[in-house]
Amino acid sequence: MGRSVICEAYLEEYLKSLAKRQGTSVGLLIGQPSSHGKDYVVHLNKIKDDCGADQGKNGLLDVDSKQVSQHALIETRVLPGGFYVLGIFVVNPKSVFEDPVLVGKVKTILVDIRHTFASNGLLHGNCDELDGGDKLVFFYSSSSNVFGCKSISPKSDGLKPCDWKFQDRATSWHVMSTFYETDDVFALRKKGSEQYETEDNLTECVEVVKKQLEQSVVFFDGEPADGKELVESVLKAKKDDPFVVHIYAPSSSTTDITTCKLETFTGTMKFDGIISSKCFVHPKTTFAEAESFIKADIVRSLMSRIQIHCDSLVQAEDSIPDTIMLNELPRRIYFPIRAKSNQILFSEYLFREEGKATAIPQIQETLDLSFTPKELNAAVEIVAEVKEEERHDAKECGSADGAGGKKRKEVERPSTVLLGAVGAIAVLIVAIVVFLLTK
Repeated sequence: MGRSVICEAYLEEYLKSLAKRQGTSVGLLIGQPSSHGKDYVVHLNKIKDDCGADQGKNGLLDVDSKQVSQHALIETRVLPGGFYVLGIFVVNPKSVFEDPVLVGKVKTILVDIRHTFASNGLLHGNCDELDGGDKLVFFYSSSSNVFGCKSISPKSDGLKPCDWKFQDRATSWHVMSTFYETDDVFALRKKGSEQYETEDNLTECVEVVKKQLEQSVVFFDGEPADGKELVESVLKAKKDDPFVVHIYAPSSSTTDITTCKLETFTGTMKFDGIISSKCFVHPKTTFAEAESFIKADIVRSLMSRIQIHCDSLVQAEDSIPDTIMLNELPRRIYFPIRAKSNQILFSEYLFREEGKATAIPQIQETLDLSFTPKELNAAVEIVAEVKEEERHDAKECGSADGAGGKKRKEVERPSTVLLGAVGAIAVLIVAIVVFLLTK
């Protein structure tokens, strides 16, 4: 039996608007898959090329699969945990399933998306545990409004039938909300040069956070839940929404000391902050799945911030890096996806100096959605304030050894012997005064 897919009914109007245009349109299907139930599609959007034209305008064979996969990567950054790129849609006069050449092109696009996600594993783009690696291909006829859906496995050439339905208010969505705090110190590593690789070191921090989350215990509304139990089983008795989630990480005191080892490093990185997380699940979701969505959301959000931050870094080749450098990752803001029957929120990321208006064109380009700044919620995560006494630069700290031929500036410290002598004299004077007063 093939997969069953439920798509929000209002999204068909979007497809009809694309069908009225000349040529072909290609885009992404966004939703939440299930290994034992129905897949839900909550958003879809066309993809444009570098010139701003719709991908495939001159035909499906002209679509740049690399650009589609890169767009899928960027779009995954804005998705909450539990939501994925389920596949692609094609609006075309001719069915893509009747032409082997077009089927081959579609598979190439999906394989490129899969490989892009695999090389960015911390973004949790692939969801083989839920869809078995199969991706959806939805065809919508621009001439007759006839549609069909099939799934394609990257491991085989066959097409599997799918049952696709447009349905208004397909299901209800429930919010899982939490904050996760990280406060760790990591060793800085170099890779064959005097420069520290910022993205590599930050990514290693996320790897550690991911391992901590895998070992953590999650409580829903103050208590643990049976992983096999469905969310709908507690909805009748639940009065408050959203679900308040607490994550309890294992204590460092439980670490096996026999497995520890000492290493020498030339620098350290303090990785700290508070991450907000909002996940959305339907009633047929198990608590085990909800827990995995929450953990994936935290890791995905952290990795998204790091990639956005590192893409923004500009440093001259001959510049001398500060001995102490502050990397301020962008904060998370939330916005609705305009679904009439749900309260699902996607995310965007803003730097300290950026306002909500900055996110408007970014969302438009990524998701083909239009917003006003008032519709964006930037109050969940606040801008971190750094105390002035904690700011340092290369001049006061000295440049790193070997950088630019300069040595680290020696910090003059008072003599230990002198400090000890002054302390001893002070104690002696106090003792004499006390003796005379008591006498």
